Amino acid sequence: MNLSKKLIISIFLLITSISLLIYVGFYSYQNSNNLIDVSKEISIQKSTDEIVSSSIDKILEKISFGTYDNYSQLQEVQKVLEAKAESYYQDSLKYIYYFFAITAFFILIFYFWDREILTLFIALSAIVSLVFALISPLLMVMMHKDLPLVGDVTLSFESKTILTTIEKLYHEDNLLLAGVILLFSILIPLFKSLVILMYGFLKESGLNKKATSLIDKMGKWSMADVFIVSVLVVFFSTKQDIHSSLKIQVGLYFFLGYVLLSMLGSSMIGKGRE
Repeated sequence: MNLSKKLIISIFLLITSISLLIYVGFYSYQNSNNLIDVSKEISIQKSTDEIVSSSIDKILEKISFGTYDNYSQLQEVQKVLEAKAESYYQDSLKYIYYFFAITAFFILIFYFWDREILTLFIALSAIVSLVFALISPLLMVMMHKDLPLVGDVTLSFESKTILTTIEKLYHEDNLLLAGVILLFSILIPLFKSLVILMYGFLKESGLNKKATSLIDKMGKWSMADVFIVSVLVVFFSTKQDIHSSLKIQVGLYFFLGYVLLSMLGSSMIGKGRE
């Protein structure tokens, strides 16, 4: 095949693949944010004041033999919100599965088509995954307690992204932890992805040796990304004043995607050097 023709096809495939990843990643991010908004509404409806008011409405509805039906209407609204929340949750997972499937598919395509384009694709998809990991919700935590005569009451609702977690730690004067998370969840991952991208673009030049050297130096921190995810999970899960329900959100999956892609990119650079 003509070299220029192959290059054009390679660029087209690369642009198409990254565009698809951005597309499905955005829909996963959007559905996850919609889930958070609906879950906030549900948590408000289950707050102490609302539960007490709902209990009074229930009594009034029984006394009025259904003439006053505010309680039934609220129950219907709650069912609709819960159905919406479940739908948004499933859709956010569906699109994250699409994200991983598309990534795996194009890795396979580029592996047999052009190894240099494969390196570029891995670097770019790692950056896309990292960006969505930073802005998407990581975990959703709801604190609740069973109160006598009232029932299950939501005490607090919390959902954070990596960026808002760093911001919160900074404002709470947890500067060390905020700095560590900033370094290992944003700065080093971004730098590492850019180095892999540089290696893909400059593979035939002398600068690829510098890229390889930088990847080798960062190899000792290869598990730091996983450690940071663990720190974030503990940061959320230990804030369990009474009872808590914790649900993993797509931000954690996106970060996992970045970790796997960056490891694959580093491995390819190592094999290329050998």
